[in-house]
Amino acid sequence: MRAFHLAVPILTLFLAAFSARAEVLSVSASTSGWFSRETVVTIALVQAQAYRIGVQDTHGQLHVDLVDGSIAADPVIETDGVLGSVRMGRADLNTARITLGFQRQVTLESAGMEQTRNGALLTLIFSVGNARVTPVRPDLPEDPDRPIIVLDPGHGGIDPGAVRDGISEKDIALAFALELRTALEAGDAYTVVMTRETDLFLSLRERVRIARATEAAAFISLHANTVTRGNASGAAVYTLSAEASSAEAAALAALENRADSVGGEVLDAGDDDLALLLNDMTQRETNARSARFAEELVTGLRHSVGVIRSNPHRSAGFRVLKAPDIPSVLVELGFLSDRQDRANMISPAWRAEAIAGIIGALDQWSEQDRILAAGAASQ
Repeated sequence: MRAFHLAVPILTLFLAAFSARAEVLSVSASTSGWFSRETVVTIALVQAQAYRIGVQDTHGQLHVDLVDGSIAADPVIETDGVLGSVRMGRADLNTARITLGFQRQVTLESAGMEQTRNGALLTLIFSVGNARVTPVRPDLPEDPDRPIIVLDPGHGGIDPGAVRDGISEKDIALAFALELRTALEAGDAYTVVMTRETDLFLSLRERVRIARATEAAAFISLHANTVTRGNASGAAVYTLSAEASSAEAAALAALENRADSVGGEVLDAGDDDLALLLNDMTQRETNARSARFAEELVTGLRHSVGVIRSNPHRSAGFRVLKAPDIPSVLVELGFLSDRQDRANMISPAWRAEAIAGIIGALDQWSEQDRILAAGAASQ
């Protein structure tokens, strides 16, 4: 079943190009009519901008590309029963992308940009069918005993991450995350949310926002490492800390934190000051939970694939791990600069073994975390 039909005659719609960069302030949806026959999606911008509309039929997705566009630091997002999800990121260096995920079959009837007193509005009008589509992100469970796990494939889009012999970190991370999601969902113990499912650039801030919006029980960011000098191999697991556990961990955090600069994001002056954040009681407890999770992951990977670095649990100031209320870890699966690690990471058999180790660790940690939380609540 096709999720979309375009009544407008072309997929690409343009306004005259503007010299300044337009910023997306909000995305909202409103459905009206008998049996919810029409949905209007409005995208508020600082100013009018050239745009393109594209369709991905498989999972009920439509994307809007804004030429020379950017995303506000905290855009307002309002969904409804037809528009189920909104993702924002970059399609390339100069193009902001808004991906709309629909829960019903829709037809795009019209699209238009207009100037307003406060900026501009891009209005998309859809007629709504009765058929439901399979969403990319699953509905969040009503059962609170089924934890939500957010998988975050690192890098993406214009940011390839590490690259060696034509193999990029962004592709390794995405392939592994998709297979890990499949395995987790097969066990029916978790609900899985992905920060990205395609080759899309997302800011570190957006990745954290997705985790917090879903009230995730755990956040797992997946990466691959590389070195330009010397030799290094094996997996490692990183958690958040104000002071890095080693110079190498500090260098890796600095490298990963620069990912946002690829997409043109300018960091706030105090954005990397972790001292105040880590003094917060909630953050201290979250860090302790993250550390226990990291130790379980190290054990699981050691038992499943055996390729582990010395001192495999490390820490530094990774911005993507900053959610104050969600246990968060960054898993480096191996080194693209090492021939054997590289062969492992592109091997389906090796990935399956590593995934088994990660799921076993997640199961073990989740049970321990539940017991500790119950004990604390009874005191």
